[in-house]
Amino acid sequence: MPHDEEWIQEQKRVDYTVGKMKKEKEELLSKVRAVRGEAQEIRNTFWEDVTVNLDEPDDVVETSASVRQQAELLAERERSYGHMEKNVKQLDRLIYSPYFARVDFHEEGETSEPIYIGTASYRDEDEYLVYDWRAPISSIYYDGVPGPVSYQAPDGRREGVMDLKRQFLIRRGKIEAMFDTGLSIGDEMLQEILGHHASTHMKSIVATIQKEQNRIIRDVSSNLLFVQGAAGSGKTSVALQRIAYLLYRYRDSLHSEQIVLFSPNQLFNHYVSKVLPELGENNMQQTTFLEYAQARVGKALKVESLLDQMEESLEGKTEHKETAQIKGSLEFFRAVEDYAKKLLEGGIIFRDIRFKGETIISKEDIAAMFYAYDESYSLPNRFQLVSKQLLKELERISKEERKKPWVEEEIELLGQEAFLAAHKYAERKMRQNRDDFSGTAYEKEFLARKIVNRRFSSIRKHIKQFRYFHIRAQYLDFLKKAPEFVRGAEGPLDAKTRAAFQEGWLPFEDTVPYMYLLDLATGKMMSSSIKYVFIDEIQDYSPVQLAYLRYLFPYSKFTMLGDLNQSIFGTSGRPQMELIKDIFGEEKAQVVYLTKSYRSTAAITRFTKEILQDGEKIEWFDREGALPVVAVAGSQEEAIAKITAYVKKLSAESNTVAIIGKSRKQCEEAYEKLREELDLTFIEKEYSGLPEGTILIPSYLAKGLEFDSVIVLDVSAATYHDEAERNLLYTVGTRAMHNLVLVSNGPVTPLLDKVPEDLYVEE
Repeated sequence: MPHDEEWIQEQKRVDYTVGKMKKEKEELLSKVRAVRGEAQEIRNTFWEDVTVNLDEPDDVVETSASVRQQAELLAERERSYGHMEKNVKQLDRLIYSPYFARVDFHEEGETSEPIYIGTASYRDEDEYLVYDWRAPISSIYYDGVPGPVSYQAPDGRREGVMDLKRQFLIRRGKIEAMFDTGLSIGDEMLQEILGHHASTHMKSIVATIQKEQNRIIRDVSSNLLFVQGAAGSGKTSVALQRIAYLLYRYRDSLHSEQIVLFSPNQLFNHYVSKVLPELGENNMQQTTFLEYAQARVGKALKVESLLDQMEESLEGKTEHKETAQIKGSLEFFRAVEDYAKKLLEGGIIFRDIRFKGETIISKEDIAAMFYAYDESYSLPNRFQLVSKQLLKELERISKEERKKPWVEEEIELLGQEAFLAAHKYAERKMRQNRDDFSGTAYEKEFLARKIVNRRFSSIRKHIKQFRYFHIRAQYLDFLKKAPEFVRGAEGPLDAKTRAAFQEGWLPFEDTVPYMYLLDLATGKMMSSSIKYVFIDEIQDYSPVQLAYLRYLFPYSKFTMLGDLNQSIFGTSGRPQMELIKDIFGEEKAQVVYLTKSYRSTAAITRFTKEILQDGEKIEWFDREGALPVVAVAGSQEEAIAKITAYVKKLSAESNTVAIIGKSRKQCEEAYEKLREELDLTFIEKEYSGLPEGTILIPSYLAKGLEFDSVIVLDVSAATYHDEAERNLLYTVGTRAMHNLVLVSNGPVTPLLDKVPEDLYVEE
């Protein structure tokens, strides 16, 4: 198809830019080969170029300096090589697609200048051929329309006129689409991008960032930024672009390891893992609340996951629901503080320190040490001081222990290597002390100390880790006394917890109060270097979890992202934003609403929004597609047959087809039948990666993900019967980008009763 002159000129400009990039890449590759060769040469000849002489103290110092100098030379070459390799990868990305936009801009009295915007800056001598999307001037592309515009430059606000706004879709150095637009971001570009298949990794959205999303990305003044966004509104993508922007804006003072993202599960972590590297940035720290909790609690107790609790809830096991709500409240969190303050006066429960079945330091003696300190000493300070005292006492005990018969018996069993080391020690001691008698006493002293030290090493480790503090018993004591501190906390709050401790696990609802009590007593584990904390799926966090994160990161700025319509784990009854402001304070708190959904076709968004009570707030992007299908079956066999037929049909036009069940148990039952007919992967836990093709996945693991086609396993009244499951059904349906099928084994759930019949096809 012939192109107009404008298109031809733009393609020439792409060719020129790509040509410059390819030339620079070749030069860089040549340097990479040279530096890599130098580094290999240094490795091969490392010890040949080092002077090794250990005869005299001065020689040892000289040898150490020589080794260090050679190691530093190698490290410098490897750093240089790594930096150049990173630049080559960035050039590869730019050669494939050098930029995605052009804005023509001029200030008063000046001529209009074309500014090309891409995922990274590219400079040829003194001229910018491409501006990074995060550069100050690039904001006019996202926020402005042709006409008067302004942007915040490092030296102040700049004003001018945008004469042209043009968008490109460039692949392999060729322009595939080009649009001039008067909108913030033209619908044509969005249609082009959103019409593609889903991927097993989230994609960067820098070419299609909307004005309201750009506001979130470039916000640097808020201490707390809360993003309430509809399903598919780009919340997570915006969070990742925001991280990339912050790393660019504060590149001299902020590093990726100073940013932490709390995400819903490991599957999700894998899904988003490529976004930042594609933008030339290192990934931030990624974790889940469960991972953090397990590291803090240690290996002695297995922490119950939110997913395990969700599975119990979906299977109707709700006998501890009221207790869990009390333990998840802000009042309960503050009750832990009140209880810990009382421990300053007495009541801490210690363990005996035992060796070979005998108590060597009693818990009463430890308590006497602990409470001998002045009341002005905090609990963590006392633990530090008591541990030092205990280590000194252990050293005294170990000297006595060396004289005991069991040590003599173990000496007899030692190997030749130990006796050789003992003999060398004895010779050195005799030279130092000018002893004329036999070194046998020194040898025996050396071996006895070695044996006792080895046997005492685990006790030392336990003392340093405050294991003499009986945290489980202390927490159970708190639960017994909790009604003194918490209104309405009647009944046995410790029954489930006590049984769980005996079986070696920590219930989900006890995790934060348990960790908080441990932290208040012994000191918290946190990184003061963290400057930004991002929390995704914030609607699934209880008040105690949010309060605990605030306690862990008191000096960090927070970005929270969520959708209260997807609160599939239930809420505490109080508006979440109100709770968050209570915990974090009102100062510099900003709430941004993203109401437009871009993930799904208009047909799917129109359908899913009607599932909600207040879905009228959700807008859809005008991308047409097939109406959702509600397929009713008369038996389980017929339902499985319908699912199988739809998978085969949709697989022909989709990279990813997800069959989403309500619970893991429901998925397990379906898997046994579906696997006979279909090639599918059952994702039942936090799978490390997301495969292409057909997957079977429970609802709570699908949160945050998107798929070309979604088949809801069973939307019958028997499965989705509770009003509280409305949000869950909405969440499941909104995972679909292009096709949505809901299969019902028997009468359809009443949660779909209010969906207008013209918004779906019934089969």
